[in-house]
Amino acid sequence: MDEGTFKAGFVVLLGRPNAGKSTLLNALLKSKLSIVSPKPQTTRHRILGILNGDGFQACLVDTPGLIEDPKDPLQNGLRRQAMGAAHEDPDVIVLLVEPREPSPRLLQELSGLNRSGKPLLLALNKCDLSAPAGQHDRALQSYTEALRPTVACKLSALKGDGVEALLKEIVKHLPISPAFYEAGQLTDRYERFFAAELVREAVFDLYGEEIPHATAVVIERFREGAGAPDQIDATLYVERDTQKGIILGKGGMALSKLRAQSLQAIVDFLGRPADLDIWVKVRKNWRKDPRALKEFGYLA
Repeated sequence: MDEGTFKAGFVVLLGRPNAGKSTLLNALLKSKLSIVSPKPQTTRHRILGILNGDGFQACLVDTPGLIEDPKDPLQNGLRRQAMGAAHEDPDVIVLLVEPREPSPRLLQELSGLNRSGKPLLLALNKCDLSAPAGQHDRALQSYTEALRPTVACKLSALKGDGVEALLKEIVKHLPISPAFYEAGQLTDRYERFFAAELVREAVFDLYGEEIPHATAVVIERFREGAGAPDQIDATLYVERDTQKGIILGKGGMALSKLRAQSLQAIVDFLGRPADLDIWVKVRKNWRKDPRALKEFGYLA
């Protein structure tokens, strides 16, 4: 490795909820690191994915969505996480937007990103979706005229179209620097964090209405055993007794399905056997409780 030409830096992925940031992170890494769901506001934490390539290391930071009108302390906290990542001196900012005309309010909100002095890469995502003729081009033009990004491109993070081209632009704008992490390291998070996230992903997949957003998951025990499956105990918190009943289902059948799907995802992620137990508890209005939000890791 030529230290005089090696590039490394932090790349923040920003965008509205459901813009496809987590899907893009996974596509760039060619590995599933962030949980994904068609439902908005799935991502609740900054998640670092470390991409090592020929002559570069891109430290990709997935962020919660930029929620337009936060409704509770949780949403306020998630918005602060995302905006904080944008202002903590990243080396490159990738702004993911959806392929429709932006509102003046959205453009005003995003206008400060191009005043940071850092490269701003604008990516119009979901371009695989059908749309009226010219809609994608008009949307891209509106964002480009308002934000004056360093680069503007189209892609489909889900299909992989345009992802390699975006990666080339990211690498092009990384600074000359030694690597920040050892080769082979994929993230700075522990396995227990991803176990909790995979349980949450299963909740998003299996339940509707308000249940996914009213749910928090805490891993109480994660014990590796030599020659035996990992033992994982998770507590799933909801806000009301009625929500607990929905999670459990008749005769506990819904919870059994949740456990099975979560366990399979965890085993696939770890690459080794595991056992999982899930307990469901009620924490009244936890999304509005700063103490609970700190306990669950959503507030500093």
